[in-house]
Amino acid sequence: MANLEAIRNQLPGKLSAGINVYLGISLRDGTRLAEYIRGQLAALRQSHNKEMPAGFSHSRRLYRSFHIDPTRHRPSSEALWRRLRDRDDFPSVHPPVDLTNLLSLKFQVCFGLYDLERVQGPVVITLGDAGDSYEGIRKETLHFAGRIVLRDGRGAFGNPSADSLRASVHEGSRNILQVLFFHPLDPLREQVLAETTSAFREFFTMTEQRSFFA
Repeated sequence: MANLEAIRNQLPGKLSAGINVYLGISLRDGTRLAEYIRGQLAALRQSHNKEMPAGFSHSRRLYRSFHIDPTRHRPSSEALWRRLRDRDDFPSVHPPVDLTNLLSLKFQVCFGLYDLERVQGPVVITLGDAGDSYEGIRKETLHFAGRIVLRDGRGAFGNPSADSLRASVHEGSRNILQVLFFHPLDPLREQVLAETTSAFREFFTMTEQRSFFA
């Protein structure tokens, strides 16, 4: 399992990463979580209708600061919102992923979610090089030269647009790393990190939880 104290952000001033670590996580009540997600989705559909929420501007600004076109490589939060708007579709995977996706929509922030048992060695947040690629959760091979990546001892495993199959969270995952990708000037980043932690504590038990910025 990764040494969480050694998470290093090599992009200070350009990216602020909110980190949540959930150890020994277990769902309290699946029915209550499902009801919460349904209610939140209904509120989001009503409040935003077809108009893109203003909060996505921070993710787009983050991408453009690295010369990444956010209309070509969409932030994951915006891709989720477009899926909900255009197809009325919200992906149901399993509880930690579903709640993370809901919070990404609610806060208009890109989230990454990783199984800590599948992450090895120190974690670095950096820019990808020509050798950084991985198999995505939907099976295609993704390339990350010049783009934001999370890298461990085995290579790249995360990005604010798409995560890797290798480090993905599954139903048996009990130790989870959650990364929120913020533009450093986003005024709500501390509030969003705190509210994310609170939501997970409401619906999951855990033996230990840590939050910090990298």
